[in-house]
Order: sequence, then C-alpha cells, then structure tokens
Amino acid sequence: MVQELITVNSGKINDYLHHIDAKAYGQPRRLSVYLAEFDDCSILFDCGSSLEVNKLIRYFKKNQIRLDSFKYLVPSHHHFDHAGGMHLLYDILKKHNPDIKILTNQKTKELLNNYKPHLSRARRTYSNLVGTMSPIDDAAFEIIEPSAKFYSDPNKLEIINRFLKNGEELKLCILKTPGHVPDHQTPLFVKDSEIDFIYLGEASGTIYNTSKLLTMPVSMPIFYNHAEYMQTLSNLKKITPLKAGFGHFGVINGKENVRRVLLEHEEFITFFKESIIKYYNEKPETKYVLSKVMSLLSPRTDLPFEYASIFNGVALGIVYGMMISLGFRSISEQEKKFFKRYS
Repeated sequence: MVQELITVNSGKINDYLHHIDAKAYGQPRRLSVYLAEFDDCSILFDCGSSLEVNKLIRYFKKNQIRLDSFKYLVPSHHHFDHAGGMHLLYDILKKHNPDIKILTNQKTKELLNNYKPHLSRARRTYSNLVGTMSPIDDAAFEIIEPSAKFYSDPNKLEIINRFLKNGEELKLCILKTPGHVPDHQTPLFVKDSEIDFIYLGEASGTIYNTSKLLTMPVSMPIFYNHAEYMQTLSNLKKITPLKAGFGHFGVINGKENVRRVLLEHEEFITFFKESIIKYYNEKPETKYVLSKVMSLLSPRTDLPFEYASIFNGVALGIVYGMMISLGFRSISEQEKKFFKRYS
C-alpha cells in the first residue's frame, strides 16, 4: 500500500498514535491534536482552545481511550489555539487520574497563567472564537527544560521518559524550538533507533494543503523572532523523523518528505521576509504590504483562503508580526513590558 503524502483525517496513524482534527473555529483542517496511546498510559500533544475540549473528550470515548489513562498533557506553546483549553481539560481528566501532569517548560507555565495580554490581542483577530482561559494550579505542572541538543543520531537525544506499546519501547524527548514564540517546545518519540514521530507544532510553519508540500509563515505578533526561528529551522534539519505532525495541519509521512517540507519552508519564509521588506520600502503602510503579500499566500493552500475571514486575520497577523520583528512596527508600552518579561 502506497503511503499518503499528507494525512489530514482523524484516526490512528501508526500502532500507538492518533491524529485528531480538533475542528477549531468550527471548521475542519484548522488544528491538529495528537494522542499517544501506550500499554499503561496516554499522552496528549496540544488540546486546542476551551471550545475544542468537549470534542476531544468525545473522540477519547469513541475510540475507547480511558480518561484515567492520561499521564501527560504536553503543550507545544502557550497560544490559545494550542493550549487555551489546558485548564479545562486538566480539570476534567484530573477527576479520573489525580496524578496527571502538564509537562512543559517554565515559560509556558507562566504564560498560560499570565494569559490576559495574549487573549486580549487574540480576540481582536478571532473575536469569540478564542474561548476562555483560566489560571492553572502549580501542582498541575511538571516542569522540564527542553533540550537544545539536536543530534542526527536519535540515540544521543536527551530522554524525558520511556513508554511501552505492545512490549516495544518508545522514548519521549522534548526539544527547545523558539522563534514563533519564546516558549515553543517540540516533543518527539524515538523507536528502534529512529525518530518515529515529531510534533512540530508551529516550529516550522503551517500547511493548509492536502497534496502539496507548501508552507505558510507563523510570524504572529508579538513574540515572533526571525533570527531565533531560522536557527530552529536549522536545528530541525539535523534530525530525520519518519513522520512529522504540524499544529496547522496534518502529518507529513516519510523521511524525505519531512526533509523536503523543512527546506521548502526555509526557502519560503526567507522569500516572505524579503517580500515584506520590498513592499514596505515601496509604501510603508500595513494595508499596502498586506495586499501585496496576499497574492503570495493564497496559492499555497487548497482551503478557500480568499473567502475565509479567519485566514484574512491570520494573514494580517503574520505580516504584522514579521514587520515587528524587522523593526517596521512597534508594540504598545504595556505590551513591551510583557514582551521583555518573557522574550
């Protein structure tokens, strides 16, 4: 059987891993969540906003994933669309397993609890689609320091924990991947001396295409740092996963395809940055730059980009975030304090 290039449907993608379309914003193919199911526990990578939590619970029950099996909830970063529902999901699952932990770094923990500045900005783009966020008790977290060591030999990667599936060992590693935001982390599983799966989140762009390896930028304000982002891409190219999951959206299958999509993204994000510089120099108005850049973005997706208001907001965000990173736009004094605290 020929393996598909990009998996976008919900369901099992290997013997232990589920890809779940969380149907964020009430639409398919907007947000991926990943469930790892082992012999004696389960792990979830990201959970969406509070509006997606009940959809996940329904998926667990439909697929006979016991709610008391969850050991870790692992957010890729603090943004509402990836971890905004963490407080709600944790409270639900804790009733079934009091020992469940949110496995993350110190910055993500702090940003999940100091969420108001981010949520306020998000509501300006996504309105009531952002859901709610609430403080999470310190006891909910297990704090780790993601590894900054990227090795081509998977056996040299730093191991967080080990799990068994049908008697076979899988090793969990979590890598430090800043750029999109300073707290971004990337979990992966090593199996049989191979990186079996990596969850990239938004460490290397987004994919809104079902058949072509064409990526989109993730340069959202206020934290996007282009230099750090390019270094993360350089680091990720050192490793060779069999499968790579994206937060937005789906799974790339095959080592060569994962390599190709990283190279494609590196090339396009460089072109995207240069295009913004060019158009800004032509006319230093955000509206003008956005209008010119839209023609670069819309051919890269097979979703109805031009008709979807959510994508118009995303396009404005990634343009404005890159402009901030380039020094073409500034942020408010209040946001500067928040930025300096966490960047």
